[in-house]
Amino acid sequence: MEMQKGWLYKRQYERVPDVLKVLYYPVKESINDILNSEDYKDTTIEKITQKGGANTLIQAMTEDISKGGLSIVTEEPLSIGQYIIIDLFLPKVKNPIKILAEVRNIEKSVKSSSLYKAGLKIISISKSDLKRIESRIMEIKFGNK
Repeated sequence: MEMQKGWLYKRQYERVPDVLKVLYYPVKESINDILNSEDYKDTTIEKITQKGGANTLIQAMTEDISKGGLSIVTEEPLSIGQYIIIDLFLPKVKNPIKILAEVRNIEKSVKSSSLYKAGLKIISISKSDLKRIESRIMEIKFGNK
């Protein structure tokens, strides 16, 4: 959650730099439809796309992560307010972490004209997956990699 102070935003959770593999797809349904979907709850994005449930599977990388969100670098432009379902791959974790996120901000990369950076707010994540993210953040902050 972000709190507005003047024109600057203060994050609720500290983000730490981390480069991780991400698979995601944009969704067109409402939040309630997504949260009640068996595809969202019980399977990976790769399985959804194999069944034809997702229109486009996109690969990206994180730039940073926190308990409340993450930023990704992608070749596909996203829209502010858009919802995406993410499979986030953590080292030493067998299954990807499933996240429903909202695109909160976007910037075109200065380094490359074909890359976009998107700031994402976590809307839905399981408690066990959130604990995995918290553990990863502690590993990065305190060097227990």
